[in-house]
Amino acid sequence: MFPVMKSASKINGIAFILMLAVMLVYSLPAVFSFAKTQSQAKAFELFMSGALLRKFEDYYDKGFFLRDPSIEMWASAQYLLFREGSSGVVLGREGWLFTNEEYRLPNAYQQALDSNVAKIAAVEKTLKAHNKRLIVLPLPMKLDVYAEYAARTPNSRSQQLYGDFIAQLRSSSIEAAPLRDAFLAQKDQQPLFLRTDTHWTPFGARLAAQELARQHPELIGSAAYSSRQVAEKSLPGDLSNYLQFNPGLAPERFTPSPLAVFETLKDNQEVSDAALFGDSEQPIMLVGSSYTKIDDWNFQGFLKESLKTDLQTTAVEARGPYYAMEQFLQGEQLQDPAITTVIWEFPLRTLLREEPTSAGWQAAAEQFF
Repeated sequence: MFPVMKSASKINGIAFILMLAVMLVYSLPAVFSFAKTQSQAKAFELFMSGALLRKFEDYYDKGFFLRDPSIEMWASAQYLLFREGSSGVVLGREGWLFTNEEYRLPNAYQQALDSNVAKIAAVEKTLKAHNKRLIVLPLPMKLDVYAEYAARTPNSRSQQLYGDFIAQLRSSSIEAAPLRDAFLAQKDQQPLFLRTDTHWTPFGARLAAQELARQHPELIGSAAYSSRQVAEKSLPGDLSNYLQFNPGLAPERFTPSPLAVFETLKDNQEVSDAALFGDSEQPIMLVGSSYTKIDDWNFQGFLKESLKTDLQTTAVEARGPYYAMEQFLQGEQLQDPAITTVIWEFPLRTLLREEPTSAGWQAAAEQFF
């Protein structure tokens, strides 16, 4: 006896076949569109390695018409039920947003400190071999400075991290310019961090530059620079990218932050001249992350103003401080005898990551030792 298909089963079967047919018709343009983005040789190589299918799945997923509404619906439910944002952001009070990186205190706390300080010591040793002085500029965490806006209480050891890091740097005879006390003392005078961004404001950048100059007056030169506000704009903030729920549920969290725009010029020098000519000597190299790289913060300009000297810069956005140092140690500027001091802008939250992954600068250090 063969099973008899009932009318309901027939309807379900027909509906399923129709759904497959619709999805096939819908998917064909995506297949042809994806094919246009791939060269034949590259596509064959990816096909043989199995990566072509994964690449197409990613391409198809991003273009699927139900993707964005589904993500928004799920994120909205998550916000309504648990008052949580998407992975990557932690919602704070009064519209403040914090990166989840600053909540990730390593289980192997001391081991993470030791590992990072050892890597910094290796960099310092390499620089010293090239007659260059290293000064580490640890940037405090936004969550630490503005803890009153945190809805989720951070681990108590997070507030000890900055002091422990400074103490260990000093015990390893590595020079550092602490900023945390100054940031805590002045955080109510001007916003030092952006409400919806991981980065500091120009006021935070200026305070860091002033503190470095105050603690190391021997670096101050004789060239006068002046910074002035030239505009103001609105900045949505990089943490807003993690807010995937409907903006109508919490419009204050989607409000862009006002950002003052500064420029720094050498006194009695026109803009065109400043862009073409610098000081004949640039003894200071600033190595940093996006806190240095992004022009909106004007950290390089404020540092010129505070130290009264021109400087060279090696900074990379979205790669962390180790990658920028790797670029410097592998470049020709390491051999430049005119550079006598290296200032390393170092966000403290770097210590909370799994492991600073970069073998290049270690190879550079081993090249000389």
